[in-house]
Amino acid sequence: MSAVGRAFVAVVPPAPVLDAIGEAVEAMRDGSPAGRWTTREQWHLTLQFLGNHADLDAVAAALRHVSASVGHAQLGGGGAFPSDRRARVVWVGCTTGGDVLSDAATAVAGALAPLGYEPEARAFHPHITLARLKPPANARALVESLDAAHFGAAWPVGELVLFRSVTRPTGAEYEAIARVPLEA
Repeated sequence: MSAVGRAFVAVVPPAPVLDAIGEAVEAMRDGSPAGRWTTREQWHLTLQFLGNHADLDAVAAALRHVSASVGHAQLGGGGAFPSDRRARVVWVGCTTGGDVLSDAATAVAGALAPLGYEPEARAFHPHITLARLKPPANARALVESLDAAHFGAAWPVGELVLFRSVTRPTGAEYEAIARVPLEA
């Protein structure tokens, strides 16, 4: 068994989309509430969090049996959890393809349930975390900027990535353990 500190399954947008996020974020950072901004290497759409101990070999094998069709997604708009007035997390969402990502998350959950990995109890909400704010802050202006921003063209969601996450004082570092193509 390959136990790790943390692991999750995600979809990673292609480089041009990540470039577009980077350009938009750079313009928004000045004057934003204090917090820790995530980096390009951390930008992904989590489909399922696996917890603090995962058998990576078993998870990778199970992911090879995921049946989810390829579809397209496009990033746009933004928000904050739990609200834009008391934001702890600022994120960018999907303008299209949320159903594709939701279907992929459901398929991943089905494949991993026999291994004991429970899906989130909350409804799936595809997003990329851009910043974590401590203490919670009013992020209304930032969310409005995100709503007006564009984050590249639509892209085919065609691959699942199993990541190991290691928490460091400078933030989380993610290592891709397995990449699994989805059906065409």
